Amino acid sequence: MRILLLGVAVLASVALPYAIIRNSANETLAASEWVVHSAEVREALLELEFNMSELESLVLLDLVEVPPGERRPRYEAIRPRIEPLIDRLADMTRDNADQQSRIGSLRVLLKGRLDTLDTALQQLRQKNFDAVARTLKQGAETFGSRETSSAIVAAETALFQQRQARLAESMLFSRWTVVAALVAQLLLLGSVIFVSERQVLHRQAAEARARLAVERSRIIVQTMREPIAVLDTSLRVLMTNEAFGEFYRPPEGEPSGARLEEHGDGAWDSPSLMQRLLDVGARGRELWDFELEQASADGIERDVLVNARRMELSEDAEAAGERTILLTVSDITARKRYEKRISELNEDLGAKIEQVSEINRELESFSYSVSHDLRAPLRHIAGFAAKLGEHIGDAADERSRHYLEVISDAARRMSSLIEDLLEYSRLGRSALRLGPVDMNALVAELQAMYESGNEERSINWRIGRLPTVIGDEGMLRRVWQNLISNAVKYTSKRERAEIEIGADSSGSGEVVYYVRDNGTGFDMAYAGKLFGVFQRLHKASEFPGTGIGLANVRRIVGRLGGRTWAEAEPDKGARIHFSLPAVAAAIPDKVSHHES
Repeated sequence: MRILLLGVAVLASVALPYAIIRNSANETLAASEWVVHSAEVREALLELEFNMSELESLVLLDLVEVPPGERRPRYEAIRPRIEPLIDRLADMTRDNADQQSRIGSLRVLLKGRLDTLDTALQQLRQKNFDAVARTLKQGAETFGSRETSSAIVAAETALFQQRQARLAESMLFSRWTVVAALVAQLLLLGSVIFVSERQVLHRQAAEARARLAVERSRIIVQTMREPIAVLDTSLRVLMTNEAFGEFYRPPEGEPSGARLEEHGDGAWDSPSLMQRLLDVGARGRELWDFELEQASADGIERDVLVNARRMELSEDAEAAGERTILLTVSDITARKRYEKRISELNEDLGAKIEQVSEINRELESFSYSVSHDLRAPLRHIAGFAAKLGEHIGDAADERSRHYLEVISDAARRMSSLIEDLLEYSRLGRSALRLGPVDMNALVAELQAMYESGNEERSINWRIGRLPTVIGDEGMLRRVWQNLISNAVKYTSKRERAEIEIGADSSGSGEVVYYVRDNGTGFDMAYAGKLFGVFQRLHKASEFPGTGIGLANVRRIVGRLGGRTWAEAEPDKGARIHFSLPAVAAAIPDKVSHHES
């Protein structure tokens, strides 16, 4: 490593100054090229101005009728030089947007001057000397290009000065970088020597840590309670931990180097497992959770999981063909017993659930049959009570009429109870028709219905936006009908009824809907009876009803995977809640107010 570092230092000491000097020379050459470039631009501009001046001179000489000499150029020979010179200027200044703009202006002015000179030349050939003078004067005034040319020359002169200054800076920087490179070479060589010595110390410390890590790893493997073995590709045991020796009886003599099947008195007598272990060594495959029964050294049959994979060694070891397999064994006997016991318990539980379901079906069928069969004798009671009243007629005294009225009222109430019981039974038997349900539409429909039936009352409705859910629309209509009906009924003694309907997210994957009123309320000590069948917390003389509405609510919500509960105080109203699994929908905070 030290030789390598020394070679790097020598290479850097040679290559670094060369790279710096070469870079400096490249920068100086580039700066010189830019200086030459500026000179070429000025030369092209001067040549352009000279040719324009010569064209104008030729026209003026013809105007004053100076006879042409042998060396006097022709107008037609000079004029084609103008456009290429302008194009050349444009190409030479493409890196400068300002110069491009100035040259564009110069192109327009020179074209105008050329057109003026062409016109003057034609007028001159037509002997219209006055027009020639006017045309030349007008062209000089309209298409004067001296200012634009001066601006281009001034810009190039400024660039020339900047590039000269940059060249000087580059040369100064090159001198200092060479000095810095020499200093850096000395520092680099010193650093290489220092680092080389430190590396020797670090290598010695690393070797000591590696020895300690190997020893710790060996101790960890030996103290693990899971049997572990290291095999070669022919399944000879190279190393085992203490747990492997305790679990499998080693062969007599020196166990190291013995084949795996010689350990454990036939515990490894599985051709399928041995073939898979050979594939692990030869092809690099992995063996995961191979389950089999083995007899351990204590003679107990155990269920185990065997895992094996080829160990990653160094490249030199792999090249030499030294490949090893890491074999681990997990005892799952206790887990298998628990799984078997759990399976047996699940089977018992399934049988009991089926038994309870059958009993529930029988009870529902019984309640339906009883309710259905009770309607016929009940109709007879009501019918014959009415016939008895007609038969007695005016001869009935006050007590007889009272008795008949009690019989009729009891028959009607019994009929209502039977109808409610039938509906309760049907709710548990009918199939669910699941789909998206718009709760806002259901509540608006029921609100309109109860408003039309209570026009003489003052009811203030507060209805928030209700999220859509997945459920049975008919059953959810019954839920809202029972809850809103109760709110309207139990606020009937209020001069101004307040009914609030809304929803909020519980943050646990469900949406909670509620109906709050300012009615008579109830004592929370009796809240457990609220959702029972035919359970009432108020007298029938105060508020009519059979007491099965909230039981229906709980049964429907329960079938849809939700919950029901209530909060109330006596004479301060009640708040009935029910929850349903949430659908991906926002719950707006806006609340609508409506009074009827």
